[in-house]
Amino acid sequence: MADWTKGTLRQRRWLAVLAVVLAVLAYQGMSSFAGAAAVEPRDKVESILLDKIATSGQATFWVLMYEEANLLPAYGLLDRNARGTFVYQRLNEVADRSQAGLRAMLDARGVSYQPFWIVNLVRVTGGESLVLEIAARDDVKRIYADRTYRIPPPAVEVGPARVSAVEWGIDRIRAPLVWSTFNDRGEGIVVANIDTGVQYNHPALVNQYRGNLGGGVFDHNYNWKDPSNVCGNPSNVPCDNNSHGTHTMGTMVGDDGGANQIGVAPRAKWLACKGCETNSCSFNALAACGQWVLAPTNLAGGSPRPDLRPHVVNNSWGGGPGDPFYQATVNAWVASGIFPQFSNGNSGSGCNTSGSPGDYVESYSAGAFDINNNIAGFSSRGPSTFGPGEIKPNVSAPGVAVRSSIPTNNYGSFSGTSMASPHVAGTVALIWSKAPGLSRNIGATRTLIDNTAVDTASTQCGGTTDDNNVWGEGKLDAFAAVSAIQQRPSWQR
Repeated sequence: MADWTKGTLRQRRWLAVLAVVLAVLAYQGMSSFAGAAAVEPRDKVESILLDKIATSGQATFWVLMYEEANLLPAYGLLDRNARGTFVYQRLNEVADRSQAGLRAMLDARGVSYQPFWIVNLVRVTGGESLVLEIAARDDVKRIYADRTYRIPPPAVEVGPARVSAVEWGIDRIRAPLVWSTFNDRGEGIVVANIDTGVQYNHPALVNQYRGNLGGGVFDHNYNWKDPSNVCGNPSNVPCDNNSHGTHTMGTMVGDDGGANQIGVAPRAKWLACKGCETNSCSFNALAACGQWVLAPTNLAGGSPRPDLRPHVVNNSWGGGPGDPFYQATVNAWVASGIFPQFSNGNSGSGCNTSGSPGDYVESYSAGAFDINNNIAGFSSRGPSTFGPGEIKPNVSAPGVAVRSSIPTNNYGSFSGTSMASPHVAGTVALIWSKAPGLSRNIGATRTLIDNTAVDTASTQCGGTTDDNNVWGEGKLDAFAAVSAIQQRPSWQR
C-alpha cells in the first residue's frame, strides 16, 4: 500500500498540470476543442463533414463558438450549492450571448437548430452552402461532423461464488469493512450514470432511486433524462434496453436487502441519464446528458436545478485515444464539484490504448483486474496523450466476472473496464459520506484514492511500482481510503 504521507509522481504531475490548467482557464476559459481559426471558411470545417455532405446532400454538424466561459471563480466558492449555480449560470450567460447572432441568422433562414451551453455549441442540419456561410462568421471557431461513441460490449461470464453474500469485487476492495467499521454505506451522497438507462424498479435498486417517494409512488422529475426518447416519446419513465446501465448502477449502489449485496455504497441515492441509445451513444445524447448532470431538469426539460446535481457520475463508455470532444464537459463537472469517473477502455493488452474521455488529465479512469488479482487482458493501458507523462488508468478495480443487476429483476456477470469504473464511483460515495468536508473536492479525493491504492508493479508500458500505465496507482482499496480520513479530522466536518 502506498505511504499516505509521501507525494507520488502522479500527485506532483496532477498539481503541476492543475496549476497550468487554472492559469489557462483564467485567461481563456474551458473548451474541449483546440485550433485557431483560419481566414478561409472552409478551413474551419472538419473535412469528413464536407465528404458526408457531398455524398448525402446535407448532414448534421456541430458549430463551436469562439467565446469560452471562465469557470475559475467556482473553485473559490465554499458553498457547494453556490458553486453549482455559478457554473450553470456562467456557462448559460456565455452561450446565450455568443450564440445570439448565429441563432438569429438560422431563425431568419428557417433552419432548425439545438443550442447547448455546457460546451458553447449549436447543433445544425444543412448543406454545404449553409456550412460555409456559418464558417465565415467571426464568432465561429470550428465546425465538426456528428459523432457516435460506443458502450464496450461486455463479455458475459459465469460468475464466481459470492463471498458471504457479498460479490467478490465488493469484498476485494474491502467495502464491507467500511460498512461495519465506520457505519458508512454512502448515506447522503447521490451518484449518477450516463449509460444505457436503468431498470429503476429492480429489487436491488428501487430503494436507492432518488425518485422513489415511498408507498409505490415515484417522481422521475430531476432523476431521469432520455434525450433520444428511446424509452418513450415523451420518455417519462426510466428503462434500460441493453442491461449495461442497470449493471453499472448495481455495482455502485445495489442491494436487495438479502443475498444480493452487489453495490459498493448501498445507501447512496442514484439518478440516471440515457446517453447511449443501445450499444452506441450519439454525440447529441452524450452532450445533453453532460449538460443535464450539471443541472438536472424536470421531465419536460425545464426549470434546471444545479442544486440537485449528483456528487459523482460514472461513465462506462468511450472511444479511441486522444479525442477531446468531451473535455469541456468534464471540466465543467469538475468546476461544479462533480467527480468525473470513467472506464479506461477495453482495447488492451497493448500500450497507448487508453480511450477518451478516460484518458483526459481531468478524468479519473479505471482499469480492470480479475479475482486472482491479475490485470485483465482487455484492460486498456496508457500513457495518455493529453499530458506529458500522464499515466492511465488512474487506478484499477475489479472488472472480470462482476455480478450485478440486469433487467428484468435479474442478475448477471459481465467483464470490462465498464464494470471496474463503478467500483471507483461507489468508493467516492463512501469517502464523501464519511467526510462531508471533502465532498466535491475533486483533487484531494483523487490524491486520497491514489495514495491508498495497493501498489502493483508492471514495466510493460512505463511507470513505476507506485504508478504505472497498466495498473495506475494500483488496486483500489476503499477501506484504506476511508480509514485515511482519520488523519484529517477537518474532512469529517
